[in-house]
Amino acid sequence: MAQFTFTNNTYAGADVAGYMANTLLEADSVKRDLWTVLTNVKARKIILDVDDTVVLQNPSGTFVDQGTTALQNESYLDPVVYEFMKQEQWDNLIKSWEVSEIKHGSFADYEGVVDLSNFVLGRYIEKIQIANERLYFLGKVNVTEASFTAPYQGLLGQIAANGGTYALSLSNNGSLGNSNSQGITAISVNPTTKVATCTVGSTATLNLQNGDVVTLSQVSGSLSDTIYGSPNGQSYWITNVTATTFQLFRNYNEVNHRNNAQFNGTATAISGPVAILSVINATNVIPVLASVYAQMDQADRMQEDFNILLPNHVGYAFEQAQANKATNVLDAFVNKKMYEYLGAKLQKMNHFQGNTILCIRRSNMFLGVDLLDDMNNLSSVYLKPYTNDDVVRTKARMKSCTQVKFFNEVLYYSY
Repeated sequence: MAQFTFTNNTYAGADVAGYMANTLLEADSVKRDLWTVLTNVKARKIILDVDDTVVLQNPSGTFVDQGTTALQNESYLDPVVYEFMKQEQWDNLIKSWEVSEIKHGSFADYEGVVDLSNFVLGRYIEKIQIANERLYFLGKVNVTEASFTAPYQGLLGQIAANGGTYALSLSNNGSLGNSNSQGITAISVNPTTKVATCTVGSTATLNLQNGDVVTLSQVSGSLSDTIYGSPNGQSYWITNVTATTFQLFRNYNEVNHRNNAQFNGTATAISGPVAILSVINATNVIPVLASVYAQMDQADRMQEDFNILLPNHVGYAFEQAQANKATNVLDAFVNKKMYEYLGAKLQKMNHFQGNTILCIRRSNMFLGVDLLDDMNNLSSVYLKPYTNDDVVRTKARMKSCTQVKFFNEVLYYSY
Protein backbone atom coordinates (compact mmCIF):
# COMPACT_ATOMS: atom_id res chain seq x y z
CA MET A 1 0.00 0.00 0.00
CA ALA A 2 1.36 3.40 -0.90
CA GLN A 3 2.07 5.37 2.23
CA PHE A 4 3.46 8.50 3.84
CA THR A 5 7.08 8.48 4.96
CA PHE A 6 8.84 11.28 6.84
CA THR A 7 12.59 10.79 6.69
CA ASN A 8 15.04 12.60 8.97
CA ASN A 9 18.18 11.54 10.80
CA THR A 10 18.03 14.15 13.57
CA TYR A 11 14.69 13.26 15.11
CA ALA A 12 12.09 10.51 15.17
CA GLY A 13 10.12 10.55 11.94
CA ALA A 14 6.62 9.25 11.29
CA ASP A 15 5.40 6.52 9.00
CA VAL A 16 1.67 6.95 8.52
CA ALA A 17 0.05 4.26 6.38
CA GLY A 18 -2.66 5.28 3.99
CA TYR A 19 -1.83 8.95 3.52
CA MET A 20 -1.36 8.50 -0.20
CA ALA A 21 -4.88 7.08 -0.34
CA ASN A 22 -6.03 10.19 1.53
CA THR A 23 -4.77 12.50 -1.19
CA LEU A 24 -6.68 10.60 -3.90
CA LEU A 25 -9.72 9.17 -2.12
CA GLU A 26 -10.51 11.77 0.52
CA ALA A 27 -11.82 14.22 -2.06
CA ASP A 28 -15.26 15.51 -1.17
CA SER A 29 -17.15 13.69 -3.94
CA VAL A 30 -15.45 10.37 -3.15
CA LYS A 31 -16.28 10.60 0.55
CA ARG A 32 -19.92 11.14 -0.42
CA ASP A 33 -19.84 7.95 -2.51
CA LEU A 34 -20.60 9.68 -5.81
CA TRP A 35 -18.01 7.68 -7.78
CA THR A 36 -17.44 4.05 -8.65
CA VAL A 37 -13.79 3.83 -7.57
CA LEU A 38 -11.27 1.38 -9.02
CA THR A 39 -8.14 1.38 -6.86
CA ASN A 40 -5.65 -0.65 -8.90
CA VAL A 41 -5.50 1.04 -12.30
CA LYS A 42 -1.85 0.75 -13.31
CA ALA A 43 -2.31 1.13 -17.08
CA ARG A 44 -5.20 1.40 -19.53
CA LYS A 45 -8.19 -0.43 -18.11
CA ILE A 46 -11.09 -1.49 -20.31
CA ILE A 47 -14.65 -0.96 -19.11
CA LEU A 48 -16.98 -3.25 -21.07
CA ASP A 49 -20.39 -1.85 -21.97
CA VAL A 50 -22.90 -4.55 -22.87
CA ASP A 51 -26.56 -3.91 -23.65
CA ASP A 52 -29.40 -5.80 -25.30
CA THR A 53 -33.18 -5.83 -25.59
CA VAL A 54 -35.60 -8.45 -24.32
CA VAL A 55 -38.09 -10.16 -26.67
CA LEU A 56 -41.00 -12.09 -25.15
CA GLN A 57 -41.78 -14.98 -27.51
CA ASN A 58 -44.33 -17.69 -28.12
CA PRO A 59 -43.85 -20.91 -26.14
CA SER A 60 -41.75 -23.47 -28.00
CA GLY A 61 -40.65 -27.01 -27.32
CA THR A 62 -37.34 -26.27 -28.95
CA PHE A 63 -35.08 -23.35 -28.12
CA VAL A 64 -35.52 -20.37 -30.43
CA ASP A 65 -33.10 -17.50 -29.94
CA GLN A 66 -34.80 -14.11 -29.83
CA GLY A 67 -32.63 -12.99 -32.71
CA THR A 68 -31.11 -9.81 -31.30
CA THR A 69 -27.43 -8.94 -31.12
CA ALA A 70 -25.97 -7.80 -27.82
CA LEU A 71 -24.32 -4.43 -28.26
CA GLN A 72 -20.80 -4.47 -26.88
CA ASN A 73 -18.73 -1.30 -26.56
CA GLU A 74 -15.60 -0.39 -24.67
CA SER A 75 -14.61 2.69 -22.73
CA TYR A 76 -11.21 3.22 -21.19
CA LEU A 77 -9.59 4.42 -18.00
CA ASP A 78 -6.23 5.89 -18.99
CA PRO A 79 -4.33 6.80 -15.80
CA VAL A 80 -2.28 9.98 -15.73
CA VAL A 81 0.78 10.24 -13.46
CA TYR A 82 1.54 13.60 -11.84
CA GLU A 83 3.47 14.85 -8.83
CA PHE A 84 3.46 17.53 -6.16
CA MET A 85 6.89 18.87 -5.17
CA LYS A 86 7.59 21.65 -2.63
CA GLN A 87 10.71 22.85 -0.89
CA GLU A 88 10.54 24.89 2.33
CA GLN A 89 13.32 26.53 4.31
CA TRP A 90 13.78 24.77 7.64
CA ASP A 91 13.81 27.83 9.89
CA ASN A 92 10.55 29.12 8.38
CA LEU A 93 8.88 25.76 8.93
CA ILE A 94 10.09 25.39 12.50
CA LYS A 95 8.93 28.90 13.41
CA SER A 96 5.46 28.24 12.03
CA TRP A 97 5.32 24.84 13.74
CA GLU A 98 6.43 26.21 17.10
CA VAL A 99 3.85 28.99 17.01
CA SER A 100 1.10 26.47 16.25
CA GLU A 101 2.12 24.36 19.26
CA ILE A 102 2.33 27.15 21.87
CA LYS A 103 -0.78 27.38 24.05
CA HIS A 104 -2.12 30.41 25.87
CA GLY A 105 -0.24 31.35 29.04
CA SER A 106 3.44 31.66 29.89
CA PHE A 107 3.50 28.23 31.60
CA ALA A 108 2.14 26.47 28.54
CA ASP A 109 5.03 27.07 26.15
CA TYR A 110 5.48 23.88 24.17
CA GLU A 111 8.58 21.79 24.70
CA GLY A 112 8.92 18.52 22.89
CA VAL A 113 10.43 16.51 20.07
CA VAL A 114 10.79 18.51 16.89
CA ASP A 115 8.67 16.37 14.54
CA LEU A 116 7.36 18.26 11.56
CA SER A 117 5.51 15.38 9.91
CA ASN A 118 2.10 16.40 11.23
CA PHE A 119 2.77 20.01 10.28
CA VAL A 120 3.61 19.08 6.70
CA LEU A 121 0.60 16.77 6.47
CA GLY A 122 -1.72 19.41 7.82
CA ARG A 123 -0.35 22.02 5.46
CA TYR A 124 -0.50 20.14 2.17
CA ILE A 125 -2.70 17.04 2.36
CA GLU A 126 -6.00 18.92 2.31
CA LYS A 127 -4.83 21.17 -0.53
CA ILE A 128 -3.78 18.14 -2.58
CA GLN A 129 -7.21 16.60 -1.93
CA ILE A 130 -8.91 19.75 -3.23
CA ALA A 131 -6.62 19.91 -6.27
CA ASN A 132 -7.47 16.29 -7.12
CA GLU A 133 -11.20 16.91 -6.67
CA ARG A 134 -11.00 19.85 -9.09
CA LEU A 135 -8.94 17.80 -11.53
CA TYR A 136 -11.43 14.91 -11.49
CA PHE A 137 -14.32 17.14 -12.58
CA LEU A 138 -12.87 20.22 -14.31
CA GLY A 139 -9.85 18.75 -16.06
CA LYS A 140 -6.41 20.29 -16.47
CA VAL A 141 -7.52 23.33 -18.50
CA ASN A 142 -9.59 24.77 -15.65
CA VAL A 143 -7.28 23.79 -12.78
CA THR A 144 -4.45 26.23 -12.18
CA GLU A 145 -2.79 23.70 -9.84
CA ALA A 146 -2.13 21.38 -12.80
CA SER A 147 1.02 22.17 -14.80
CA PHE A 148 1.84 18.65 -16.06
CA THR A 149 1.88 18.11 -19.83
CA ALA A 150 -0.22 14.94 -20.10
CA PRO A 151 -3.82 15.50 -21.23
CA TYR A 152 -6.45 15.26 -18.48
CA GLN A 153 -9.92 16.18 -19.73
CA GLY A 154 -11.84 15.63 -16.51
CA LEU A 155 -15.32 14.14 -16.17
CA LEU A 156 -17.29 17.22 -17.23
CA GLY A 157 -15.06 17.76 -20.25
CA GLN A 158 -15.48 14.13 -21.31
CA ILE A 159 -19.25 14.39 -20.96
CA ALA A 160 -19.48 17.68 -22.88
CA ALA A 161 -17.32 16.36 -25.74
CA ASN A 162 -19.13 13.05 -26.20
CA GLY A 163 -21.77 13.03 -28.92
CA GLY A 164 -23.88 10.50 -27.04
CA THR A 165 -24.51 12.81 -24.10
CA TYR A 166 -28.01 14.26 -23.75
CA ALA A 167 -26.99 17.92 -23.44
CA LEU A 168 -29.23 20.92 -22.71
CA SER A 169 -28.17 24.54 -23.13
CA LEU A 170 -28.99 27.37 -20.74
CA SER A 171 -28.63 29.82 -23.60
CA ASN A 172 -30.72 27.75 -26.05
CA ASN A 173 -27.91 27.92 -28.61
CA GLY A 174 -27.70 31.69 -28.40
CA SER A 175 -31.41 32.55 -28.32
CA LEU A 176 -31.86 35.54 -26.01
CA GLY A 177 -35.60 35.16 -25.43
CA ASN A 178 -35.44 32.92 -22.38
CA SER A 179 -35.06 33.44 -18.64
CA ASN A 180 -31.57 31.93 -18.38
CA SER A 181 -29.44 33.95 -20.81
CA GLN A 182 -28.91 37.49 -22.01
CA GLY A 183 -26.80 39.27 -24.62
CA ILE A 184 -23.89 41.45 -23.49
CA THR A 185 -23.72 44.50 -25.73
CA ALA A 186 -20.25 45.65 -24.63
CA ILE A 187 -17.33 44.64 -22.39
CA SER A 188 -14.81 47.31 -21.40
CA VAL A 189 -11.54 46.61 -19.61
CA ASN A 190 -9.94 49.19 -17.33
CA PRO A 191 -6.29 49.35 -18.53
CA THR A 192 -5.01 49.99 -15.00
CA THR A 193 -7.03 47.61 -12.83
CA LYS A 194 -7.82 45.18 -15.69
CA VAL A 195 -11.38 44.89 -14.36
CA ALA A 196 -14.01 43.99 -16.98
CA THR A 197 -17.33 45.87 -16.98
CA CYS A 198 -20.19 44.34 -18.95
CA THR A 199 -23.12 46.26 -20.41
CA VAL A 200 -26.55 44.67 -20.91
CA GLY A 201 -29.97 46.05 -21.78
CA SER A 202 -30.96 45.81 -18.11
CA THR A 203 -29.66 43.82 -15.16
CA ALA A 204 -33.31 43.42 -14.14
CA THR A 205 -34.02 41.19 -17.15
CA LEU A 206 -32.48 38.18 -15.38
CA ASN A 207 -32.73 39.83 -11.95
CA LEU A 208 -28.93 39.84 -11.67
CA GLN A 209 -27.85 40.34 -8.06
CA ASN A 210 -24.49 40.97 -6.41
CA GLY A 211 -22.83 37.60 -5.92
CA ASP A 212 -24.60 35.85 -8.81
CA VAL A 213 -22.36 33.64 -10.95
CA VAL A 214 -22.60 34.15 -14.71
CA THR A 215 -21.04 31.99 -17.43
CA LEU A 216 -19.81 33.61 -20.64
CA SER A 217 -20.12 32.10 -24.11
CA GLN A 218 -19.79 33.24 -27.73
CA VAL A 219 -17.28 35.92 -26.65
CA SER A 220 -16.00 37.84 -29.66
CA GLY A 221 -12.80 39.80 -30.10
CA SER A 222 -9.53 39.46 -28.20
CA LEU A 223 -10.86 39.54 -24.62
CA SER A 224 -8.89 37.15 -22.41
CA ASP A 225 -8.74 36.19 -18.75
CA THR A 226 -5.16 36.74 -17.52
CA ILE A 227 -5.22 33.40 -15.67
CA TYR A 228 -7.47 31.13 -17.74
CA GLY A 229 -7.11 32.56 -21.24
CA SER A 230 -10.33 32.54 -23.24
CA PRO A 231 -13.33 33.55 -21.09
CA ASN A 232 -15.59 31.30 -23.17
CA GLY A 233 -17.08 28.77 -20.78
CA GLN A 234 -15.64 30.53 -17.73
CA SER A 235 -17.88 31.59 -14.85
CA TYR A 236 -17.55 34.78 -12.78
CA TRP A 237 -19.07 36.26 -9.65
CA ILE A 238 -20.53 39.66 -10.47
CA THR A 239 -21.06 43.01 -8.80
CA ASN A 240 -23.78 45.31 -10.13
CA VAL A 241 -22.60 48.85 -10.93
CA THR A 242 -25.62 50.47 -12.57
CA ALA A 243 -28.99 49.33 -13.86
CA THR A 244 -27.28 48.25 -17.10
CA THR A 245 -23.72 47.33 -16.09
CA PHE A 246 -21.94 44.85 -13.83
CA GLN A 247 -18.33 43.86 -13.18
CA LEU A 248 -16.77 40.41 -13.36
CA PHE A 249 -14.90 40.42 -10.07
CA ARG A 250 -13.68 36.83 -9.56
CA ASN A 251 -13.41 33.67 -11.64
CA TYR A 252 -15.54 30.89 -10.13
CA ASN A 253 -12.64 28.44 -10.58
CA GLU A 254 -10.22 30.65 -8.66
CA VAL A 255 -10.69 28.90 -5.32
CA ASN A 256 -7.15 28.90 -3.96
CA HIS A 257 -5.84 32.47 -4.21
CA ARG A 258 -9.12 34.40 -4.16
CA ASN A 259 -7.62 36.82 -6.65
CA ASN A 260 -9.93 39.22 -8.45
CA ALA A 261 -10.48 38.47 -12.13
CA GLN A 262 -8.32 40.46 -14.52
CA PHE A 263 -8.63 40.79 -18.27
CA ASN A 264 -6.76 41.92 -21.36
CA GLY A 265 -7.96 42.80 -24.84
CA THR A 266 -11.41 43.83 -26.02
CA ALA A 267 -14.67 42.17 -26.96
CA THR A 268 -15.91 43.46 -30.30
CA ALA A 269 -18.59 42.27 -32.70
CA ILE A 270 -19.69 43.49 -36.13
CA SER A 271 -23.34 42.96 -35.24
CA GLY A 272 -25.25 41.54 -32.31
CA PRO A 273 -23.95 40.97 -28.78
CA VAL A 274 -20.24 40.70 -28.04
CA ALA A 275 -20.96 37.80 -25.66
CA ILE A 276 -23.79 35.87 -24.05
CA LEU A 277 -24.16 35.34 -20.33
CA SER A 278 -25.97 32.40 -18.79
CA VAL A 279 -27.02 32.30 -15.16
CA ILE A 280 -28.83 30.15 -12.62
CA ASN A 281 -29.86 32.29 -9.66
CA ALA A 282 -32.60 32.45 -7.04
CA THR A 283 -35.06 33.79 -9.61
CA ASN A 284 -34.83 31.00 -12.18
CA VAL A 285 -33.38 28.01 -10.30
CA ILE A 286 -36.73 26.31 -9.73
CA PRO A 287 -37.82 26.58 -13.41
CA VAL A 288 -34.37 25.28 -14.38
CA LEU A 289 -34.69 22.29 -12.04
CA ALA A 290 -38.21 21.68 -13.36
CA SER A 291 -36.81 21.55 -16.90
CA VAL A 292 -34.03 19.20 -15.82
CA TYR A 293 -36.43 16.99 -13.87
CA ALA A 294 -38.78 16.67 -16.85
CA GLN A 295 -35.97 15.51 -19.15
CA MET A 296 -34.13 13.06 -16.89
CA ASP A 297 -33.74 9.49 -18.04
CA GLN A 298 -36.75 7.83 -16.41
CA ALA A 299 -35.03 4.47 -15.98
CA ASP A 300 -32.08 6.14 -14.24
CA ARG A 301 -34.16 8.46 -12.07
CA MET A 302 -35.74 5.55 -10.20
CA GLN A 303 -32.37 4.02 -9.28
CA GLU A 304 -31.04 4.35 -5.74
CA ASP A 305 -27.61 5.67 -6.83
CA PHE A 306 -29.04 8.43 -9.07
CA ASN A 307 -27.91 11.97 -8.20
CA ILE A 308 -28.29 15.51 -9.49
CA LEU A 309 -24.91 17.25 -9.16
CA LEU A 310 -24.84 21.04 -9.08
CA PRO A 311 -22.30 23.73 -8.12
CA ASN A 312 -22.38 25.46 -4.76
CA HIS A 313 -23.82 28.70 -6.10
CA VAL A 314 -26.81 26.87 -7.62
CA GLY A 315 -27.34 25.09 -4.32
CA TYR A 316 -27.38 28.41 -2.48
CA ALA A 317 -29.79 29.82 -5.07
CA PHE A 318 -32.11 26.85 -4.45
CA GLU A 319 -31.99 27.51 -0.71
CA GLN A 320 -32.80 31.19 -1.27
CA ALA A 321 -35.65 30.33 -3.65
CA GLN A 322 -37.17 27.97 -1.07
CA ALA A 323 -37.10 30.74 1.53
CA ASN A 324 -38.46 33.33 -0.91
CA LYS A 325 -41.40 31.14 -1.88
CA ALA A 326 -42.34 30.20 1.68
CA THR A 327 -45.66 31.80 2.65
CA ASN A 328 -46.55 32.30 6.30
CA VAL A 329 -43.74 29.92 7.30
CA LEU A 330 -42.03 30.71 10.59
CA ASP A 331 -38.20 30.90 10.30
CA ALA A 332 -38.27 30.49 6.51
CA PHE A 333 -34.93 32.32 6.30
CA VAL A 334 -33.44 30.50 9.30
CA ASN A 335 -34.15 26.79 8.98
CA LYS A 336 -31.91 24.47 7.00
CA LYS A 337 -33.31 23.69 3.56
CA MET A 338 -33.89 20.31 1.93
CA TYR A 339 -31.60 19.17 -0.88
CA GLU A 340 -34.16 17.27 -2.91
CA TYR A 341 -36.29 18.23 -5.86
CA LEU A 342 -39.49 16.20 -6.12
CA GLY A 343 -37.72 13.28 -4.48
CA ALA A 344 -34.55 13.43 -6.60
CA LYS A 345 -31.37 13.84 -4.55
CA LEU A 346 -29.43 17.07 -5.11
CA GLN A 347 -25.70 17.00 -4.43
CA LYS A 348 -24.13 20.42 -3.83
CA MET A 349 -20.58 20.16 -5.19
CA ASN A 350 -17.76 22.19 -3.67
CA HIS A 351 -15.61 22.12 -6.83
CA PHE A 352 -17.75 22.07 -9.94
CA GLN A 353 -18.28 23.97 -13.16
CA GLY A 354 -20.41 27.10 -12.75
CA ASN A 355 -24.03 27.06 -14.00
CA THR A 356 -23.84 23.34 -14.72
CA ILE A 357 -26.16 20.54 -13.63
CA LEU A 358 -25.28 16.89 -14.12
CA CYS A 359 -27.76 14.02 -13.74
CA ILE A 360 -25.92 10.72 -13.44
CA ARG A 361 -25.77 7.46 -11.48
CA ARG A 362 -22.84 6.64 -9.23
CA SER A 363 -22.42 3.34 -11.10
CA ASN A 364 -21.89 5.35 -14.31
CA MET A 365 -19.07 7.55 -12.92
CA PHE A 366 -15.68 5.86 -12.75
CA LEU A 367 -12.62 7.11 -10.90
CA GLY A 368 -9.44 5.13 -11.40
CA VAL A 369 -6.46 5.41 -9.05
CA ASP A 370 -3.47 3.23 -8.24
CA LEU A 371 -2.83 2.66 -4.57
CA LEU A 372 -0.97 -0.64 -4.87
CA ASP A 373 2.17 0.85 -6.32
CA ASP A 374 5.30 1.66 -4.32
CA MET A 375 6.06 4.48 -6.76
CA ASN A 376 2.96 6.34 -5.57
CA ASN A 377 3.98 7.86 -2.28
CA LEU A 378 4.09 10.95 -0.14
CA SER A 379 7.42 11.79 1.48
CA SER A 380 9.12 14.66 3.26
CA VAL A 381 12.88 14.80 3.79
CA TYR A 382 15.05 17.21 5.80
CA LEU A 383 18.22 17.57 3.69
CA LYS A 384 20.60 18.91 6.37
CA PRO A 385 22.08 15.48 7.24
CA TYR A 386 22.62 14.64 3.57
CA THR A 387 23.53 17.84 1.70
CA ASN A 388 23.99 20.37 4.54
CA ASP A 389 21.06 22.37 3.13
CA ASP A 390 18.57 23.63 5.73
CA VAL A 391 15.53 22.81 3.63
CA VAL A 392 12.64 20.34 3.79
CA ARG A 393 11.43 18.78 0.57
CA THR A 394 7.96 17.27 0.23
CA LYS A 395 6.96 15.17 -2.75
CA ALA A 396 3.80 13.30 -3.66
CA ARG A 397 3.36 11.06 -6.71
CA MET A 398 -0.18 10.21 -7.79
CA LYS A 399 -2.07 8.50 -10.58
CA SER A 400 -5.73 9.00 -11.48
CA CYS A 401 -8.27 9.10 -14.33
CA THR A 402 -12.03 9.43 -14.85
CA GLN A 403 -14.55 7.94 -17.26
CA VAL A 404 -18.26 7.51 -17.95
CA LYS A 405 -19.61 4.12 -18.98
CA PHE A 406 -22.91 5.05 -20.66
CA PHE A 407 -22.91 8.60 -22.02
CA ASN A 408 -26.44 8.20 -23.41
CA GLU A 409 -27.75 7.90 -19.84
CA VAL A 410 -26.24 11.24 -18.76
CA LEU A 411 -28.13 14.54 -18.74
CA TYR A 412 -25.75 17.51 -18.94
CA TYR A 413 -27.21 20.99 -18.50
CA SER A 414 -24.77 23.85 -19.00
CA TYR A 415 -24.12 27.15 -20.77
